[in-house]
Amino acid sequence: QEALLKKLWRKLLRSFEKSTQEISQTEQPEDTARTTLKRSTRVRAVNNNNSSTDRMSTPQPEPAGAGSSSSSSSIKGGIGGWFGFGTSKSSADLQKKKQQEKQQDLQLVAQVAPHSSAPPPFIQTAAHHAQRSIRDAFWGAVLCDHPDVLLLRFLRARKWSVDAALEMLLTCLRWRLDEEIDWVVWVGESELNWRLLRRGIGVLHKTDRLGQPVLYIPVRLNDPQAQPADHMLDYTVHLMEVSRLFLHPPVEKVCLVFDTTDMALANMDWTFFKTFLHYLEHYYPECLGLVLIYNASWIFYSLWKLIRPLLDPVVASKVQFAGSPQELHKFIAPENLPTEYGGTDPFRFEYVLPEPDENGAMFRADERNAALRAREAACEAFEAATRDWDAGARQAAADALVAASRESDKYVRARTLYHRIGVVDDMCDVKWGESS
Repeated sequence: QEALLKKLWRKLLRSFEKSTQEISQTEQPEDTARTTLKRSTRVRAVNNNNSSTDRMSTPQPEPAGAGSSSSSSSIKGGIGGWFGFGTSKSSADLQKKKQQEKQQDLQLVAQVAPHSSAPPPFIQTAAHHAQRSIRDAFWGAVLCDHPDVLLLRFLRARKWSVDAALEMLLTCLRWRLDEEIDWVVWVGESELNWRLLRRGIGVLHKTDRLGQPVLYIPVRLNDPQAQPADHMLDYTVHLMEVSRLFLHPPVEKVCLVFDTTDMALANMDWTFFKTFLHYLEHYYPECLGLVLIYNASWIFYSLWKLIRPLLDPVVASKVQFAGSPQELHKFIAPENLPTEYGGTDPFRFEYVLPEPDENGAMFRADERNAALRAREAACEAFEAATRDWDAGARQAAADALVAASRESDKYVRARTLYHRIGVVDDMCDVKWGESS
């Protein structure tokens, strides 16, 4: 394995000075979702403050504790009161209310959070985007990961074929550029759908018995009609990038708990599901350790016959069914499992809005530039040690690179929910405790 890793590194280093324009355009299956918020639109939206700071033309948030957009009404609340007699609500009032609810469904976090919580504008010219080298794209994708760990993911995904792994890696780098993943990391939750975040579709909480972070996905909370496909797509990529913060060697994979309790057919979004699988297999390979299907109903078992053929055989082999809390205990210790799943942890999800000035470090340009220069120097030192393939020097250089990456993270990544509740600190250390 070390020999193959060394060979992959040498091929990658030789390609570092090439332009990313030499990488072929990434292609996706016809039935997967695509984001329409391409980079020019995103940069213009942020720089012009169309979505981040303009609150005068947007509806105000509902009071804390209010229900979902599809609020129920009493029998008397309908048009015309009882059987058409009376005028408890006019048609115009109902139409106005529906329009307000629709607008609220489209609200971004930046439109309801304190103004000073937003990160600074993400500015990058189209020319700079086109001129980026493969080296720039690679080190941008590494973020806080150990670079060897990242390359080994692609080697394992391609059954240790060096050429296939390199092709897969380069395709991933092109996808990250095309979809502006550095923009997603920079703006964080500020440009995500507020109600989608509040629903709690995709919540990281503590670890399984192997030490892998657990990501809970209550399928019943998914409503494909509640937000545009772009909103769900951006949220999914954001969630994948945030999950990477929880992966530190020797823990390199995530445990997914798909909670199918009270699931209905209306909760399934096939286009999104196929897109999620495509991203997981091609752009975040070897990040999935275990998939637990909890409380599967006959509806899910019927869907499973359609889902299983879509799964990569390696992914399918990681799927386990747990029909009761006792079966979940085999994989997740009761003290780490929320009470709603039969554990003893009283955790209940509640989304916390960004706080004033939480992204203050991102505005301190001098500090950011100094931190990024230190990280660049660490990248160069690691490259030099890798060319010589001195094991001791490489390990020291890798440790220094990871430390420099963690130090610079707060300058290039908006703070997340997990920073606000004290689970992740500014040095990317994860500490599960009572505060979480």
